[in-house]
Amino acid sequence: MNDLAEQQAKRALRQEFLQRRRQLSAAEAAAASAEICRRLSACLAERLRPEQPGAVFSYLAYGREVDLAALHQELWRQGRPLAVPRTQGLPAGIMQAVYLRSEDELTRTERGIAEPSAAAEPCPPEALAAVLLPGVAFDAQGGRLGQGGGYYDRFLARLSPQTLLIGVAYDWQLAPTLPQAAWDRPVQLLATDKRLLDCATKC
Repeated sequence: MNDLAEQQAKRALRQEFLQRRRQLSAAEAAAASAEICRRLSACLAERLRPEQPGAVFSYLAYGREVDLAALHQELWRQGRPLAVPRTQGLPAGIMQAVYLRSEDELTRTERGIAEPSAAAEPCPPEALAAVLLPGVAFDAQGGRLGQGGGYYDRFLARLSPQTLLIGVAYDWQLAPTLPQAAWDRPVQLLATDKRLLDCATKC
């Protein structure tokens, strides 16, 4: 598949999956998000020992994205550092990991997206033990289709190969296969409301 055909295929898939996500009811999204948070909590407890240092990088849900707010509360209770993206004041396509210690530290961007304030403490990439990635779609090999802005592609390129990457999605967001570029970094695990998929064994 040439570059143009790949971009067209991604665009069509993105439209299809985003349209389905927009059709989710608030109740459906909340129920699935609660199950995914439970699955992620168990996964992180198994993969990251309490004495193992390192923050968990998560995200703040927008629209009908899987909402991980309950997991964030659990991480704070455990004393596990939590980091989230910040894009305000940065060049287009760039995001920075910053520590989040309370929802009170959040503000809203012009687009209505929750982000930590400018006073938030940066979290260096080497301090991250695990990264939870949202996506428009995933496949069983760990491929991810994002929103198309390249934010996560640039961010993941700065991470250690040892950083655990976990995709987060509704189960219906699992596609048979997704077009991938040479620079795309697959997730090792995919957490949905139905299963925890080990993508490393599918490659």
